[in-house]
Amino acid sequence: MSAITLHIATLEDAPAIRALFARSYATFLAHDYAPDMLKRAMPFLTFAKPELLSSGTYYIARTEAGDVVGAGGWTAVRPGSREGDVQPGLAHVRHFAVDPDHARKGIASMLFDRCVSDAKASENVKRFECYSTLTARRFYESRGFRVIGDFEAPFAPDFRFPSLHMVCDLD
Repeated sequence: MSAITLHIATLEDAPAIRALFARSYATFLAHDYAPDMLKRAMPFLTFAKPELLSSGTYYIARTEAGDVVGAGGWTAVRPGSREGDVQPGLAHVRHFAVDPDHARKGIASMLFDRCVSDAKASENVKRFECYSTLTARRFYESRGFRVIGDFEAPFAPDFRFPSLHMVCDLD
């Protein structure tokens, strides 16, 4: 495996990140979601939100050749809420994905560790929350998260995506 380096994402990375999301979610989520559910969810799952990419707290993992093989980040603002919806000491893990050809090589852990380090340093974060796919539960539990409830991600007025609300107290 070539060396993987982490970089702060920019808006210019959006096409590569969208492609990563498509590869990752089509492969990994198929184990936990019915084909019709996943097909309907893919346009929402693969959308690289400009506000997240320009946040300075969203990261990409690149190979030596420059290929984007992982992405993930955090924000103080809760996903789907207003800009001012911030709780001191709390941050939200956002939109993680790893290329299937690079899975199980520590990329998601590298991204998560960067999130923890930066969030603690810049915002004095003591706790992370996330809305996890059913598939990512095992990864988040391995990083110290616990499920605090089911969550139906509101992708459209007539479509909710089964997810989990998880929390992790940071040391």
